[in-house]
Amino acid sequence: MTDLTAISPDLHASLTQIYEEVMWLARRPKVSASCARGWYTHIMAERVKRAIRQFTGSVSAEAVKNATAELRLEHYLRIQTTLTKLVERHRSQEISGAEEFISKLIECEQVHIVTVAENYAAMRAKGEYTMAGIELVPWDKIELKRRIELWRKMLRGSVANAAAYAPLPAVTT
Repeated sequence: MTDLTAISPDLHASLTQIYEEVMWLARRPKVSASCARGWYTHIMAERVKRAIRQFTGSVSAEAVKNATAELRLEHYLRIQTTLTKLVERHRSQEISGAEEFISKLIECEQVHIVTVAENYAAMRAKGEYTMAGIELVPWDKIELKRRIELWRKMLRGSVANAAAYAPLPAVTT
């Protein structure tokens, strides 16, 4: 479980509010857990992602070599499925409390860089990268020029730990 003492009180309050909104939706008639979870993943994530989304330092080999491919930050821990199951369990067991949601959310907001095609392949393979044919390359094994491109295109302004992956100290804008 994620250590929640590491997040600011303001961020904790924002995530608690999101949990309460998600659960309010989940308890409405004819609203599925998946639709309620969508409040976070499709609407509210924009508000908090720069504070909690973490790049793992892994990029797919295809994303490294194909400079023209459309890329995605892929939630390899299956954020949508995981949060939907949590929301359904909280609803069915009448659990009320944001801590587990916040902890799971922070854990699942870890991302790799992959191509769009690989992102869909990973979804079809339920996150099994081997079955999806995705090979990961560590950040430090990627040519500097490509790291600069990937950092500017995919990490800067999109993940909380972007500065830790800046290819050069001068490359921060």
